[in-house]
Amino acid sequence: MPEQLPIKIVKQMANTNHTDPMNEWQVFLTQQGAIISDGLATAFGESPADYPALKATLSDLGDQGVLALKGVDSKRFLQGQSTSDTSLLDEHTSLPGAICNPKGRMFTSYQALEPVADSVLLVMHRSLVDTTIDNIGKYAAFFKTTLSNASDEYRLLGISGPDCEAALEPCFDVMPTAINQIVISDDCLLLRISAKQFLLIVIADAAEAVWLKLTSTCTPTGISYWHLQSIQAGLAPVRAETFEQFVPQMFNLQATGAVNFKKGCYTGQEIVARMQYLGKLKRRTYRVIIDASNPPKTGTEIYASETNKLVGTVLMAAPANQRSTEMLAVLHEEQADAASFIIDGETVKVRIAELPYSLIPS
Repeated sequence: MPEQLPIKIVKQMANTNHTDPMNEWQVFLTQQGAIISDGLATAFGESPADYPALKATLSDLGDQGVLALKGVDSKRFLQGQSTSDTSLLDEHTSLPGAICNPKGRMFTSYQALEPVADSVLLVMHRSLVDTTIDNIGKYAAFFKTTLSNASDEYRLLGISGPDCEAALEPCFDVMPTAINQIVISDDCLLLRISAKQFLLIVIADAAEAVWLKLTSTCTPTGISYWHLQSIQAGLAPVRAETFEQFVPQMFNLQATGAVNFKKGCYTGQEIVARMQYLGKLKRRTYRVIIDASNPPKTGTEIYASETNKLVGTVLMAAPANQRSTEMLAVLHEEQADAASFIIDGETVKVRIAELPYSLIPS
C-alpha cells in the first residue's frame, strides 16, 4: 500500500478553486444509460425485479457530499465535535462517526478519512454539508483549520453486491479487506464500508475514466440498489429530514464503531454517555421488510396498526424486488415483534429482519 497519497489527489485537495459542474457529470451518466431524476442516477435500465440477480454493481452516489477540513489542527478540532476518536485516523484507516448538538441529537453522521496529513474528508449526506459547516464552523476560529464544502471536487461511487470484492480485484492492485480500511490507488480512495459495499472517492477530472474502467466488471445500477445494501448492512445516514432528531444510539452507531466511549469530551458527549451507561434506550434502528413495492420517504412517520399510536420514523427505504421494500426505521422497542404498521395512511404487513451486528455491549 502506498505510504503517501498520489500527487494528483494531493494537488486536488490543495486546489479549492477547482470546480467541475455536476451537470457535466450527469450528462456523462446519461450517455452511459442513466435515468436522472431529482439530480440522482436512479436506474440504468434495471428495475427492482432485477435486484436479486445482481452480483456486482456500480452506482453514482449523488446524494453524498464531502466536507473538507484542512490545517494542522483539523483532527484536534474534530475531536471536540465528533463521537469517534479522530486521533485514530491515518492514511490506512477511516472512521464512521457523528456530530451532535449539546443535547446529543445528531447534526450529521459521516465517514472520516485523512488521506494526507492535516487534511480530513467527511463523507456525509450532501444536504447536510453546508448545515454542518454553519453549526460547527464558528468554533474553528480557535483552531488552525478551515472548513469547506468540497462536494463538487469529487465523485463518490458505490460498488456493492455479493460479488463486489471479486469484481474490484482486477481494477486495484491492493484491496481493503477490513471494514473502514482505506487503499489509495492513483486518482482514487477506496474504502470498505460493509461486507458488500465499497466506497470510491474519485477526483472529479478522473471520474469518467474510472467509471468506464469499472464497468468492465461491475453493472451500472441506480442508487436505490446501493441504498438497499446499506439497509441490509444496518447503516442509515442522518439526512436533512432527520436532522437533530436522534441520539447516536438510536441509529445503532454504538454497534458500528461510530461512537468511542473512551475518548475525551465532545459536544453532546454527556448525553450520549448517559444514554449508554445510565439510561434505558427505548428506541433504536430496526431493519424492516414491508409487503409493499413503493418505498416510504425518509422522515415518514410510522404508526401502530392496532392503536394508531406513533411508534417510529423511516430513516431510509429501498425496493428489494418487484413486490417488497426494505427499510431502516427508528422504532419503539415494543414494536420488535410487530406484524403490521400504518405507513402513509395504509396498513402494511411487515417483518423485522436481522442486522449484521450485535447490539449487546461486548
